[in-house]
Amino acid sequence: MANPYTLATYHVIAGKEEAFIEAWNALAVTFSSLPNPPIWGTLIRSTTDRTLFHSFGPWDDREDIAAMRNSPEAKAAFRALQALCHEMTPGDYEMVRHVAVRGESSR
Repeated sequence: MANPYTLATYHVIAGKEEAFIEAWNALAVTFSSLPNPPIWGTLIRSTTDRTLFHSFGPWDDREDIAAMRNSPEAKAAFRALQALCHEMTPGDYEMVRHVAVRGESSR
């Protein structure tokens, strides 16, 4: 089975974008201190709506995601993010297909 992913969409309050990026970086530090952290994480922002962000990354297994969601430190970091947003929508996903375009294997 392929790695599970987390993906979240954030609609940030206008003018709070830089504070949001700092809070997301703090979340990444929190994730790094988990017993079973994600493999990597990425934060992207829309080029047409500067308040729209998405973050995503793979985990080793669903149990690690559940443990993260139950972590008091992660919950606090998510609350800090949510305070800067109109809307925050997290979710868990599975890879259906990955297409290798350059220099990596398909899955």
